[in-house]
Amino acid sequence: MDVTTLKRGHVPAWSHVLMALWAGLGAFAIATQIPWIQRIEGQAQSFLLSLRGPVAPPEDIIVLGIDEESLSQGDFYLAEPEVYPFLQPLQTWPWQRSAYAEAISKLTQAGAKVVALDILLVTHSVYGPTDDDQLQQVLSQSGDQVVLAAAFEVSAATGGNLTQLIQPIYEGTSWQPGLINVATDADQRVRAMPADNIQQLAEASGITADIPAFADAILEAAQIPTAPPRGDHIYFYGPENTFPIVPFWHLLDPQNWALHQEAGTFRDKLVLIGPTANSLQDIKRTPTSDAMPGVEVHAHTLATLMQNQSIAQAFPQPAARGLFTGLLMALLGLGLGYRIMRPLGRPIGFAIAATVWGGIAYVLLVTTYTWIPLAIPVSVLGFGGVSYTAAGAFRDRVEQQRIRRTLEHYMAPPVVAEILNQPDDYTQLVMGKELSAAVLFSDIRGFSRLSYHLPAEAMVSLLNTYLEAMVQDIMGYRGTIDKFIGDAVMAEFGSPTSQGAHEDALNAIRAGLAMRRSLAELRQRLVAADQPALFHGIGISYGKVIAGNIGSVQRLEYTVIGDIVNVASRIESLTKRLGTDFLITAPLYELVRHEVQVVDMGEHYLSGREEERVKVYSVIGLNEEDAILYEQVQKDLKHHLSPH
Repeated sequence: MDVTTLKRGHVPAWSHVLMALWAGLGAFAIATQIPWIQRIEGQAQSFLLSLRGPVAPPEDIIVLGIDEESLSQGDFYLAEPEVYPFLQPLQTWPWQRSAYAEAISKLTQAGAKVVALDILLVTHSVYGPTDDDQLQQVLSQSGDQVVLAAAFEVSAATGGNLTQLIQPIYEGTSWQPGLINVATDADQRVRAMPADNIQQLAEASGITADIPAFADAILEAAQIPTAPPRGDHIYFYGPENTFPIVPFWHLLDPQNWALHQEAGTFRDKLVLIGPTANSLQDIKRTPTSDAMPGVEVHAHTLATLMQNQSIAQAFPQPAARGLFTGLLMALLGLGLGYRIMRPLGRPIGFAIAATVWGGIAYVLLVTTYTWIPLAIPVSVLGFGGVSYTAAGAFRDRVEQQRIRRTLEHYMAPPVVAEILNQPDDYTQLVMGKELSAAVLFSDIRGFSRLSYHLPAEAMVSLLNTYLEAMVQDIMGYRGTIDKFIGDAVMAEFGSPTSQGAHEDALNAIRAGLAMRRSLAELRQRLVAADQPALFHGIGISYGKVIAGNIGSVQRLEYTVIGDIVNVASRIESLTKRLGTDFLITAPLYELVRHEVQVVDMGEHYLSGREEERVKVYSVIGLNEEDAILYEQVQKDLKHHLSPH
């Protein structure tokens, strides 16, 4: 049987090219930094920060929030002004400047290092000059501890956008201005440290005023030295409310303020005052929150600078980042593609590689504040895994079909299906394996003499007709056609797949009886067509054989070898001397003795085995069958072999 070993796991060469292409596309995407790439990388960073969860921020920072509760305090004043006179500055929004004056005065007296007001006071108070004067007076006294918000304002104008600097109206004091502008990425989330964005806005406005970012201004006012940021992204410590937030109205309420004074809530703190109420619409999206008040974004920026934890790209230059990441993806993907042979191992291997990459990105982010591309490498490994899996499946399918077409010439389709469903077992088998099997030999009686009397075409046609019938009978009982030797057939039952010793032996008997019936029917048709009658001999033995691919590099043949093969061939020849058509050996008979009818033909020496006699039996049929066909075949065979 000419069979090539079934090898699963190999992939076509184009799958490696495809993996390299995925890596190249990933490198290009990272290097070009197009918006949708920035978006998915930003989402990946957000995912890792959500896995990390909140971490404790510096204790030096506290937020005084203009929240919904504080905004509603004006209703209490309007309802009972004589009961809540201290809420008078909060009666309507925008609040009176005197509210901020009182807050700054109380906070500095309570020991706050800096008070930073994240509210643009760029126009005069709607409550009149007296209201402005109260804040101006406090700034004159404590201005060196105060930061007021300034901003670059961008508005639409003829010919493009107009960028202008707007600053607080209060002048002539020592307060520090700080720019509150923040930039959003492609996914509309705030990540970047404000310095680069502020520089771009300053260039767009044409203003050279040296005004620091809000967080930098707070640090200058507090005289806290910091190292230059190592990265360009804010390190967010958690979602909204990560920093302690005190409602603004607590400072005006005598009872609450007394409690805060007693607790030292604001002592030695950097206090950021700003809107936290949704109704004031100063809400930002960040990697850790979909609704973080702007004042809290400034708090995270301030903490990032204080602890020098800004997130840096592992490779600041996009081109270098894309090149290095692409090479790493290619090496990893191709390495997995070449080394993993098992079909199921490929998607698992690539999934593990993607997980490991994600794990490394996570560890670098939370321990060293370093960011490496995540979404694109994981996507590339995912596409690579799918490509290799699909290519391997395609290659296996093609190889399966090729092997199936080959095997179906020698085996029944159910046997072929079993083999293809157990490729590893089959591969081991064709490489060489000892097993137990029934070996069948069959040979036409007087074929050589017959070939002298028939033309070549008629001889080949007659032989093919005979072999077609015999092959169907053998394969019909799960037999494997090993080879054709002229008019002889060699087959096995139990190789390459076994149904168990008893069933393999019984299938061999059934196949031999089917061959007897088929030849009897063919013989009648031949005689009716005035063609020569055909008779054959069948010999079957059972025992240990060695199965495997045997031959040279140019031609391999799956076959079985061993003493049992020789015995089967010899007892098939013995049928001529004993005048019967179907002989089996004692080991085979012992396996099926309760299912078959036999005639004990005694012990005989076989050619090449003169030192040992072999006991053989002539098969009549199965127990439930009559002996009519057996007797008729024996009679016809005796007549055929007679000297006339």
